[in-house]
Amino acid sequence: MTVWRREPEVPAAAAGMDAELLEEAAQLFATTVEQGELFAGGQLALYRHGKLVLDMGGGLARRRLGAPVTPETMFVIFSSTKGLTALALWMMHERGALHIDEPVTKYWPEFARLDSIKAGITIRHVLSHRGGFPKAPDWYTARAWGDRATLRRAMEEAPQLWTPGEANGYHDLNGGWVLAELVQLIDKQGRTAGEYLRDEVFAPLHIPDLYIGLPDDPALEARVAWFEDPAEAAALAATAAAAGKVRQDPELSIPWNRPNVHQMVIPAGGGIGTARALGKVYAALALGGELNGVRVIRRDSIDAAIAPTVRPGEVDRVIGMPMRWGTGWSSGGAVEGATGRTFGHAGRGGQVGLADLDRGLAIGLTVTGQMSQERYQQWAMRLQSLALRACG
Repeated sequence: MTVWRREPEVPAAAAGMDAELLEEAAQLFATTVEQGELFAGGQLALYRHGKLVLDMGGGLARRRLGAPVTPETMFVIFSSTKGLTALALWMMHERGALHIDEPVTKYWPEFARLDSIKAGITIRHVLSHRGGFPKAPDWYTARAWGDRATLRRAMEEAPQLWTPGEANGYHDLNGGWVLAELVQLIDKQGRTAGEYLRDEVFAPLHIPDLYIGLPDDPALEARVAWFEDPAEAAALAATAAAAGKVRQDPELSIPWNRPNVHQMVIPAGGGIGTARALGKVYAALALGGELNGVRVIRRDSIDAAIAPTVRPGEVDRVIGMPMRWGTGWSSGGAVEGATGRTFGHAGRGGQVGLADLDRGLAIGLTVTGQMSQERYQQWAMRLQSLALRACG
């Protein structure tokens, strides 16, 4: 598999990084791409003190077509999108448009129309996965994701499984749906979460190639890598075979590869971008919310957002293991060298958006989907640990 590496904005030494450890991280990534066993293709971007020190990628973006990953290839970043959506809510909180501890029903009264207990769900509960409504109604499928009225009805009908604030449990898509609806309800221009972030974060920071809701543009769509999930692909293929269906593009059996889904605003999982673009958002966060003279969020808001909202040893009721949730981002984790001030959000298939406040380090990692979850996670943790160690 071909691997490319672009010139950094500054060399490792100028960024205060250990050149040997940074090179070890680069070689680990390159070797894995060349082997093609953990994923078909990917990109890696590292920033230190706001400067891009590593920008590389390779492999295949669309395996069946033999299309290579280039610097312009974009990836579905799945739940790494949640970190971007959280940023939008905290920005609105800072600007006085909302308060994190206000109930959702202040802006969306119908949210509790079927269950009065939902009146106790605050925006903070939703951001920290403590709202108690992690599952959507069974009828709410990908076919309806693009319809706002249907989305509202689905969230109003989402069953309440525990008292708000009682426990944490990963709200996979539901949390994002509710937060994005709040953004659109509260924003004076009625912008979607994707439009808000485009105007208030991506454009001011000069970040191209990052979207929540891809424009209807064939040239942009052609740049999106196909996501691969062996288990999901096999199940969908079996279903299609049983129904006597043959697809010209079997990859489209996975909803996340469909152009119409790419164009939807899916704030919990539908972000699309390059590793370089995702990493640059976290480069600003790693510097306390300001990059190149542009401030998008205050340092005290970041500190509040990454403070743990879980009790020691508390088990996530959905994931089934302890998680270190903050209010929008997770922090710490199992990566060697990570602390409570290392934070971000991972995404399905192996995506990573990460910042470290003490080191001024940011990581953007995007891939086409992990072929072996256990092996990939071990590899990704080693890669991130090398980046952290390279900062001294």
